[in-house]
Amino acid sequence: MIIAEGDTGFIFGGKISDGFYAIKRLRQTSDSHLPLLELRYGVKFLSQLHHPNIISLLGYCDEKEEMIHVYEYANNGSLYDNLHAENHDPIPWKRRLGICISVARALHYLHTGAKFVLIHRDVSSKNILLDDQWTSKLCNFSFCKRGPHSMSRDPISIEIESDIAYTSAFIAPEVAITGRVSHKTDVFSFGVVLFEVLCCRRIFDAELEMHQRFLYRWACKCIENGTIYSIIDPYLKGKIAPQCLKKFLEIAYSCVQFEENKRPTMGEVEVTLELALESQKQAESEMESTNPQGEFMCEEVSLSCTP
Repeated sequence: MIIAEGDTGFIFGGKISDGFYAIKRLRQTSDSHLPLLELRYGVKFLSQLHHPNIISLLGYCDEKEEMIHVYEYANNGSLYDNLHAENHDPIPWKRRLGICISVARALHYLHTGAKFVLIHRDVSSKNILLDDQWTSKLCNFSFCKRGPHSMSRDPISIEIESDIAYTSAFIAPEVAITGRVSHKTDVFSFGVVLFEVLCCRRIFDAELEMHQRFLYRWACKCIENGTIYSIIDPYLKGKIAPQCLKKFLEIAYSCVQFEENKRPTMGEVEVTLELALESQKQAESEMESTNPQGEFMCEEVSLSCTP
């Protein structure tokens, strides 16, 4: 049973003795978007990673013209599909926060939890899978690069190919300009995901006016102008506690700063998102204590100051 198709091959759902798994059979064609060497790098890195918010590689075959990967199955699909596909129900706000926190933990682990910094380089909503408990699973490590020693924060240089993920709207400015990547490259891409989660809009839309085409730029301008409520997902209107939204906007805004040194670390992002979730829970608890039967609703407040 085919459950998905990507640039590099088909993903099948398969039952193997004790459970259901995702089995990816990779295309072996001359016009493949991803060289075999990159795919093998992905296997190399992923097989060494063990974290509850990183997809588990359970086995693989790489012989002659066959390359097959076996992964744990995330039956709620990708974050991208859950945000944008018409046949999916809207994701509640606290669940969205939980998803973001889980991904932040995975990236924090990549940047600090191993001997060397690992830079994912392709953080996007399509590479965030969700299991039956809505736990995030960061996937697709084909573009992953080993950075400097985990105690260092020096950037490394790479050669940018025109057809890889860096053509996307998740790209950090320094990568496009100089080809230089660091752990802050992932931070930038994650900031773009945060705005996508909040607004439930695609990160790039060529049909919009020029200043609205890149979601993160549009959102930052709205934050600066105090008009952010105008582009938030309508489903979330009135459902986000003001203090929670303020913390969320502050960290998302700081993640996508042009200068790398102005972006937070993933550890700082993780902590701030956890504080945002606690603010949401506290606001809901306070409202429930005063109006047990009422629906949680918040009025829009002024958020005009730049974080």
